[in-house]
Amino acid sequence: MKLIKFKQDNCTPCKMLDGFLNEMGVEVDQVVNLSNPESDDDLILAGKYAIEKTPTLILINDNGSEIQRFKGVGQNGVKSILARRGLI
Repeated sequence: MKLIKFKQDNCTPCKMLDGFLNEMGVEVDQVVNLSNPESDDDLILAGKYAIEKTPTLILINDNGSEIQRFKGVGQNGVKSILARRGLI
């Protein structure tokens, strides 16, 4: 499994989510900054998963298929998703 986080630089909820993830000791496998994409691959990935808002966390399997998605910010929701998947 792989955890991908989509964020933007000027996004306060994105910063809050970063804090929650740090507090829980969760490592994100890939961060895609839509304000300043590192490559065209970042934009292609955002299109593939139809990212409509940030922050968005997507848990994918080894084949790249989406297992679960969490949009926005909410510590309890994020914690619940990650706990069910054994990531915390």
